[in-house]
Amino acid sequence: MIDVLIFFIGASLLLYVLLGGSDYGAGIIELLPAGRLREKQKHVINEAMGPVWEANHMWLILIVVILFMGFPVIFTTLMVALHLPMLALLLGIVVRGAAFTFRHYDAIQDAGSQRVYTWLFGLSSLWTAVWLGIIAASLNRGIIDPEAAGIWEAYVAPWWGPYPLAVGVFVACIFVFLAGIYLIAETTDEGLARRFRRVAAVANCLVIASGGLVFAASLGERESLPAAFLESPARWGTVVLATLLFVVLWASVARRRGWLTRVIAGGQVGLILAGWLLLYAPNAVTTAAGPLSFYEQAAPEATLRQLVLALLIGSAFIFPSLWFLLRVFKMGRPER
Repeated sequence: MIDVLIFFIGASLLLYVLLGGSDYGAGIIELLPAGRLREKQKHVINEAMGPVWEANHMWLILIVVILFMGFPVIFTTLMVALHLPMLALLLGIVVRGAAFTFRHYDAIQDAGSQRVYTWLFGLSSLWTAVWLGIIAASLNRGIIDPEAAGIWEAYVAPWWGPYPLAVGVFVACIFVFLAGIYLIAETTDEGLARRFRRVAAVANCLVIASGGLVFAASLGERESLPAAFLESPARWGTVVLATLLFVVLWASVARRRGWLTRVIAGGQVGLILAGWLLLYAPNAVTTAAGPLSFYEQAAPEATLRQLVLALLIGSAFIFPSLWFLLRVFKMGRPER
């Protein structure tokens, strides 16, 4: 049952990064200069995100629910030690959602209010993406200390430093890369499609550069990433495969294979995520006293049984509904 729950956590995390992450990336793209294409770009992003953006948060909610019910010690440790970045994350999600909604339905649709909503949408997308990376980087640094007495040691030190910030930048670059790739096939305007290709290409380079920055920043941590990846062929294999797929990706972009390009980009991000998970599995959090394993910190068997049953029954509704949603709003259109 624990393996089933770990699978659901991993699948939900992957889907949130691939689907929700591209939405964050689209918001960040709106912060970039677009000149005469700005209004067209805004319209395309609205159409691309509008039908699905709320559904994407389902995966984050699912992770929280599984941790809360199935692994209460892990949930409590995270939410107490990282409550400040969690609060920052939630603030970004709320502001971003409100700005995106008001941009559509505000009764006063003047240019001034639209600029405010667009900037709030873009800035909160960047803000949230960076905090997601900071939280991810904080999980296994070994700094979280539930017994810490000082405010700094208990609530700030676990997420403070160059390494979490570098991971935050890396995650934001990945989200922009995904958004650029996804948006290429969302428009029939060739000028706008070229813009999205340029954004994706620049973000591609930034992903590589920021990934190197993450490895460099980790040298100041208790466990450096270069050494950790070299310990296992599976770990560094994910990095090599993700890098090689860039060649396949851009060949697909050149041939205008919309859905194939998206699948390849998703596969790259999935490999990066798999490499990160392989570093720490089956540990969810590493505290100053040692790691907290999913297997050692699970809830009683009766609770796990009910949770697994609820997830399996829920999956029979969730995944067909998601497929139908994408089919209606995305797959039904001819590839552009």
